Amino acid sequence: PNVSVSVALLNWITDMGSQILCVFTLLLCASRTDGAGIKSFAGSVGGSRVGGDLFSDVRDIGVECTPGSPYRYADTNCTYLVCKDNIYELAECQDAMGVTNGFKINDTATTNPCIRPAPECRKTLSEKGVADKDTKACGFDLCLVIDMSFSISDVNKVQVRSFALDLLKLLRLGDAFTLVSGSTYGGQTYPFVKFKTYNTPALIMNAAKNMTMKTKKGTSTWLALKEARESLTIGSGRRLGKKAVVVVFTDGVSNPTDMSPVTIEEARKLKDPTSYQEGITPPTVILVTAPNMKGEATSGVSQAEKNRLKELKINEFAAIPSEGSQYRYDLKSFDNLRDVIVPILKASCDTL
Repeated sequence: PNVSVSVALLNWITDMGSQILCVFTLLLCASRTDGAGIKSFAGSVGGSRVGGDLFSDVRDIGVECTPGSPYRYADTNCTYLVCKDNIYELAECQDAMGVTNGFKINDTATTNPCIRPAPECRKTLSEKGVADKDTKACGFDLCLVIDMSFSISDVNKVQVRSFALDLLKLLRLGDAFTLVSGSTYGGQTYPFVKFKTYNTPALIMNAAKNMTMKTKKGTSTWLALKEARESLTIGSGRRLGKKAVVVVFTDGVSNPTDMSPVTIEEARKLKDPTSYQEGITPPTVILVTAPNMKGEATSGVSQAEKNRLKELKINEFAAIPSEGSQYRYDLKSFDNLRDVIVPILKASCDTL
């Protein structure tokens, strides 16, 4: 008897499964044979950048494009599929814009579907690449002092220039806000912009893009600091009532090394209030250092000489920045330069 009951139960389950499968097939055919009807239903119940979607259909990614349909719905408000090189790829709508309801229903479009204002598609600061940036639109006189000596490789020099450009991009440039003076240096200094020469964002950025990166042999940090101090005068374009910030980037001690004491003295003068006219305050000085990839890898140098160079560098680097850990950044790699841009902005605006 137990065997008969088991067989009967098994037959009943099989029959029910067949009936459910038939019903599902009929529903699928009634909507659309490619399943787009169910897909549209899934999209209609939601889908946004916040919290994820109930359904996330990405089956068309990597699939050959449908002729005449460059855009397809991707079951979210903020993304869509776009035909590139005959293959569908996932793309994001622009900030705070989403796909239209008509696009969700039709599943395809011939023009960009992201034309509906959609607050749920607004990108965060992190997604925009400026995470943890809470500085105010402060205005100050910024002086850039950038080491481009022989010890820095051509690739790393490009990274240093990009660091300076990225820093400037996050500032409001112009007479009412931030003006810039800057120079690169090696055996001598090479000014690329002065407070009095350019006062518009486009001109300042263009000057920075064209900064000199091929310099004469040497690391004349003392000359660069002296030039920075002389640029912070009224005659050179310094503005009364504006804070001044000097950002110094270098990868090593002054060369020739017997000029290191002169560099230390110039660093002192740069921050000394008596170095400036009445009504002009000394600048905040921020130091950014990177490893001296060539000098520190030199073979054939005695340990005593290495110790002497190390001590010179310690003393010189300690003398340059303003007092406080927020004004000095010792990087382990040139790849970390962008990491200090936001901290520099905060340190530049903290007293305004």
